[in-house]
Amino acid sequence: MTSAAMPDLFDRLAIVMAHPDDEVLWACSALRAAERIVLVYGELKCGPKLSEGRRAAMAVFPLPTLDWLEMTESGSFDSASWRNPKETEYGLYLHRSLRVMYSFDPDRYRTQLAELQARLRVSLKGVRNVIAHGPWGEYGHEDHVQVFRAVAGLAPEMGFRLWVPGYYAPKSEQLMLRNLRYLGRPTAPLPIDRALAEEISRIYKRTDTWTWFDSYVWPETEQFLPYHPEGVRAGATVADIQRIALPAEYETTRRAQLNWKRELKRRFLSWKNRRAAG
Repeated sequence: MTSAAMPDLFDRLAIVMAHPDDEVLWACSALRAAERIVLVYGELKCGPKLSEGRRAAMAVFPLPTLDWLEMTESGSFDSASWRNPKETEYGLYLHRSLRVMYSFDPDRYRTQLAELQARLRVSLKGVRNVIAHGPWGEYGHEDHVQVFRAVAGLAPEMGFRLWVPGYYAPKSEQLMLRNLRYLGRPTAPLPIDRALAEEISRIYKRTDTWTWFDSYVWPETEQFLPYHPEGVRAGATVADIQRIALPAEYETTRRAQLNWKRELKRRFLSWKNRRAAG
């Protein structure tokens, strides 16, 4: 793609993603165009092997535009009341009764937004466009939603335009629908850079830091949608957000691994949130 053909999205572009491997999963088509690729998290206290592997992976990342903040994760994964989580100014409300990870630290999650924004003020200085996670976190990850909140909160102050990837999964569908009114019309479909996707995913797999499905196949194209905090009248529709192609065995495996006592708590909390939201 020549510079004359590049969409406005690529003008002074930065990409901000939570974890190493998110960038190649949710913004692969834009990686080569980005002036900066900001990856937020490094250490996971309950995963020393993952933490060490990330250091190895980041040392051989193939693009020179990498800016790795190496912040410590809060162990937030899957502790919100999906499919109807409670949104907060710092991300999503985390329930202690739904914790999964041994390093679960809701206090860190709640307070680290300010630290993240302070770091991003440096990383995003001078950019005009930023791709970050969506307000529903693509497939539904609490860290993704917090990164979105951090970047969205800086957009008016720093004057950049925020774009989010057009991906969702069943887990995050209700939160996506809740936030659809804030999204404008998407970009034209942008082709996935398959050679780069393969190169980067091989690095993560070799260092045992690939957190997605080994059998995952990228779509042919992806789109990004502009975020408007004031809302838009004639903006995006459900058809503009593509459902993530999960493996055929995903649902069977997920159900087999469920802690049903925990799942019943989640369903009750999700029902309460949905009822409170009307």
